[in-house]
Amino acid sequence: MLKRHHLSLVAGQVHAILHHEDIHGSELAHIDGHAHWLSVLGADTLVLTAIPQRASGAHHGVVLSNSEWAHLLHSIGSVQHVCARHKLRLAVQPRFGSTIQGPEDVERLLVGSEAGLCLDVGHLILSGGDPIEVLELAAGRIQHVHLNDLDAELAGQVSEHGEDYNEAVGLGLFKPLGEGVARIDRVVEALRSSKYRGWYTLRQETRLASADDRPLGRISRSLEYLLPLLS
Repeated sequence: MLKRHHLSLVAGQVHAILHHEDIHGSELAHIDGHAHWLSVLGADTLVLTAIPQRASGAHHGVVLSNSEWAHLLHSIGSVQHVCARHKLRLAVQPRFGSTIQGPEDVERLLVGSEAGLCLDVGHLILSGGDPIEVLELAAGRIQHVHLNDLDAELAGQVSEHGEDYNEAVGLGLFKPLGEGVARIDRVVEALRSSKYRGWYTLRQETRLASADDRPLGRISRSLEYLLPLLS
């Protein structure tokens, strides 16, 4: 399908539980399978999200003990070896509801490992972070970028008042670029100033109203906003 449409695969995402010693081997095998698949298809980056459990939903208050952090950082080092074997770059994604979320988690990751970072603008804001500050903190280690924008009211309900994340997505939490509170123009300017030369991924999570609903209009609006910023 990629060849038929003259496309190339850039990156792929994998979710894994990495803070429990007793499931370390099975999770690494899971990641290795994804890494092999991505490499065969020609991707150059594996985006890793460290999740607390294999259940749907994203929740507040995912706090690891020092022992769990030690296992997490050790596992991320092991994932780096897996990626190197498959000639992939590793980009760890801080994400709302994961075991690596806000600025303090990002700093701990950067100090405790050599892994690269996936800068996910919307999820950093939901987790209480400023993408510009995280970009400065992770200077030179941004390997991949997810661009998305947020509805101000719904983002506040999720991050400050505990609104269910999945319900908020269904109500339109993520908006086309430039139509929310994320200040994508500032983020892109900072990335370009930092000499970032990787890919920008449009990632707008949504829940379609029906099988006939198509998100192409929203994607087009995002592209119309983004392309002039990159020219």
